[in-house]
Amino acid sequence: MNIKSKIPSFFTLLNLSCGFAAILLADLHLSSILILTGMFLDVIDGLAARLLKVQTEIGKELDSLADIVSFGVAPAYLYTFISPYDHWTMYIPSFFILIGSALRLAIFNIRPDTKYFTGLPTPASSFFLIGLFIGVEFDSTVMQTLIDHPSIYVSIPIILMLLNLSKIKMFSFKQMGKNINYNLFILFCILTFAMLTMINYKLSMPIGVIIYIILSLIYSFKIHK
Repeated sequence: MNIKSKIPSFFTLLNLSCGFAAILLADLHLSSILILTGMFLDVIDGLAARLLKVQTEIGKELDSLADIVSFGVAPAYLYTFISPYDHWTMYIPSFFILIGSALRLAIFNIRPDTKYFTGLPTPASSFFLIGLFIGVEFDSTVMQTLIDHPSIYVSIPIILMLLNLSKIKMFSFKQMGKNINYNLFILFCILTFAMLTMINYKLSMPIGVIIYIILSLIYSFKIHK
């Protein structure tokens, strides 16, 4: 038995477990922490697979199955907790989060590997949603005011789904290399997020994702010139 080949899958299963635990806890704060932990583990399993040179088709499929739970089902479920009204129609927007994540992961699996993502990655859309959850949980006036508008509450999942399925080329933080311009985009995004966190951590995640999307649009425009 080759134990080395099982190491990436171990981290993938931990990611899956974090997603399931986030659903079981059903707590905006603690569940958000678990989803963030799942994101960290998602990065680790990919790094481990590349460093150990044990990338497999089974590992790739397992990774997507874990991601749909941690970055699809869990955030979609938690989104219902910040609904402005207690009515069954307010559950509908969460389905857009789930469907967008599932389709995005399925499309990702059949596309050839590139140094960039096509469409907003599911961890990025989950990161945006976690910012909303934390903002609402810790009484961010801006977040609460936004979510109190049913039209905004409904629009956010639809916009995220459209971004998930878009053709926009989003740069990958895993692909820093010899391309200086590509590295500068990534470093600027990281530094901006760090500054936002110091200024207002409640708003840093959603705004950070918006900046990531804007920079990716600029990057996508540049490579098509």
